Amino acid sequence: MLSKLLLGLPVLAVGAGVALQSIVNSGLAQRLGSPVAASAVSFWVGTIALTTAAAAMGVVGPAFASARDVALGWWIGGGLLGAAFIVVVTLSVPKLGVAATIAFVIAGQLLCAALLDHFGVLGVPVQPLSLLRLLGIATLFVGALLVRLY
Repeated sequence: MLSKLLLGLPVLAVGAGVALQSIVNSGLAQRLGSPVAASAVSFWVGTIALTTAAAAMGVVGPAFASARDVALGWWIGGGLLGAAFIVVVTLSVPKLGVAATIAFVIAGQLLCAALLDHFGVLGVPVQPLSLLRLLGIATLFVGALLVRLY
């Protein structure tokens, strides 16, 4: 039980990083005059960091060797969704604030995740959408509204 809880700590830290990233990207967008340019810079820096890490770990060669067997959607899906996320959050923080932006991000993520689980989309194990799960999602949406309005 404790080991399962400890696995959540890095995820919690990365979640905190998302809030900080939103401020950094919005500040860069103001300085560059473009949220899209700021998002591109974010992706460039991330690409360099991840490529360096992958090369240091020795996984670049094996990954590219199996690349031809991977459908195009798996290649571009995450990148396009990530790009949309970064641009929308970068635009939203100056208008909504960090807390409200992240609250709406989390509410949207949870709703989508629950539906993906319920229908077993893309092979994830089915986790039925119960009344209590729906109540939890609704509570999160109410919380996001409260964070924004008050």
